[in-house]
Amino acid sequence: MARDTPWFVVMPDADVTSTVTTLLRAQGRVSVPHNSGRPWLVGNWSDDEIVVAEAGNSRVAVIGRVSVTATRLAGILARAGDVTAVSTMLSSLSGSYHVVAHVKGRSLVRGTAAGVRQVLYTRVDGQVLAADRADVLAGLLDTELDIEAVALSLLDPMPPYPLDDAPMWKGVEAVPPDHFLLTDEAGRPATFRWWSPPEPVVPLVDGARALRLALDNAVAVRTSAGGKVSCDLSGGLDSTSICFLAAGSSAELIAYTTVGLDPADDDVPWAMRAIFALPGVGHEILPRGELPLVYQGIATADDCLDRPFIGQIDRAQILVAFERMAALGSRIHLTGFGGDEVLEGDLNYLRSLIRRAPWTALPRLRAYHAQGRWPLMNVAWQLLRPRSYGSWWAGTAGGITDPRQALRSPRFDWDEPPRLPPWVSRDCVDLVRRVLRVRRDSVRPLAGDPSKHADLLGIRSSARIARSFGQLVGPTGVPFATPFLDDQVVEACLAVRAHERSTPWEYKPLIKEAMRGIVPAASLERTTKAESSAEEEAGLRANHPDLMALCEDSRLADLGLVDADRLRAASHYSPSLTRPHESLQQTFTSEAWLRRLETQSVQAGSRS
Repeated sequence: MARDTPWFVVMPDADVTSTVTTLLRAQGRVSVPHNSGRPWLVGNWSDDEIVVAEAGNSRVAVIGRVSVTATRLAGILARAGDVTAVSTMLSSLSGSYHVVAHVKGRSLVRGTAAGVRQVLYTRVDGQVLAADRADVLAGLLDTELDIEAVALSLLDPMPPYPLDDAPMWKGVEAVPPDHFLLTDEAGRPATFRWWSPPEPVVPLVDGARALRLALDNAVAVRTSAGGKVSCDLSGGLDSTSICFLAAGSSAELIAYTTVGLDPADDDVPWAMRAIFALPGVGHEILPRGELPLVYQGIATADDCLDRPFIGQIDRAQILVAFERMAALGSRIHLTGFGGDEVLEGDLNYLRSLIRRAPWTALPRLRAYHAQGRWPLMNVAWQLLRPRSYGSWWAGTAGGITDPRQALRSPRFDWDEPPRLPPWVSRDCVDLVRRVLRVRRDSVRPLAGDPSKHADLLGIRSSARIARSFGQLVGPTGVPFATPFLDDQVVEACLAVRAHERSTPWEYKPLIKEAMRGIVPAASLERTTKAESSAEEEAGLRANHPDLMALCEDSRLADLGLVDADRLRAASHYSPSLTRPHESLQQTFTSEAWLRRLETQSVQAGSRS
């Protein structure tokens, strides 16, 4: 683990093998002890990312971005009679943070409801160790890579829930985001639910007021300390809202805009419209001629990630942005990431709405049909057919090699069925199909309603990507902040009636209502969104030699998962509506991740 990569491990108040303790202390920059003197928290974090308090033999730590003092934290700990009560009392705090508590011999670790802050655990010498990164725990175990997890990472767009966020190593377990890890006095681990989504019953106007307060608090957590803060400004509703909220703080704000390769990309005009209304805010623009291309540097990527991450294809552009912000003195970078997933619900809501309130659903269906020319018979069949999650899962297992269809209408189902690309091996297909079939009878959706399941799955998927983004940019020293994925913001959005959050007549009505009076009306009128096909086509063409280098001596091929010759032949952009080139993202980022893992293992061996 690179010394400038943020991470932490929670240690039990018990004797653990000296090898593990020595390794952690060698890698960790800072630590917090138990009352016994044994290490409790070990890792690498900055002073402004942790608050610790004690009361008697009990202690609690909040790790991340949160506005709470040690005095207030100590008061909460003193009033809580149980370790679970500590977690409950802290759940109202704004921000993004882990809670780690040790009370009366029981330990609790939890992250955030969306999953930006993850909790993982393993056993060493019969003792439970928890952490925020899977690779840290895997390094302590010296365990084997899970080939099933690697094979699942090749699915496009992602493995089905609950396999979408499985750790990549054997012996490492992930705690679901809505659960906490509890270790009892005997050292036995268990997970318990601590969060449930609200029912979507709140009218839009009331929900907008709640969102405005929650989002304002989420931004304030990151900006209240002052100093320099940077923010994405694409001119879209999400990033523009964050920028205006940050501009009202005591921090010095720097807005950052990228000029895309697509001539139709209108991010810059919309960003400039916002900047004119933000006097005193600095504005950094990355010109088109300086824009790093997709896949640039992927063959030699040394990013310290705990799982393959498709955003790594844009690593050059991402790192240019964060290194530029670091040079300008930014202490944190705010983004509108996650806004798409929380502000607009999945169109699956029409399935339940047409049964519950047909006279409300029918005008919406007619409007969507007029806009997208949906085939009505197909849509009606999808909306009215009953289908369980288990039935959808069974169909997924059987269809993972089917060609992807160019859709003329949304797919009203539990999720988009994943596909394996044509360059994977027969062994890979058999392995993935076997994993899916073994789980078929035990899988349960995130919610009984397909719409709620799809909403939660989209938010968790966004959070998983945000988590990997944070790991990618961590070494730059500028943390990646996603206020839209904070618990209170997610709750405020999910509480709004689904048919008011998503309508065919207005784009993102919830954020428009919430930001009325804060963001100028002219900046709330945008309905366009830049797309990246021009960047991907140019990147695939310019970096073709690097991709061919990844095909040579392929680690995926060594594992028997990919046919390198077929991968070479398919490594180009395709204008087809079935988007076959998009599957290259999963394959090449998995290949790059395996190579980085191999290099890391060699480096670790040379130091031992």
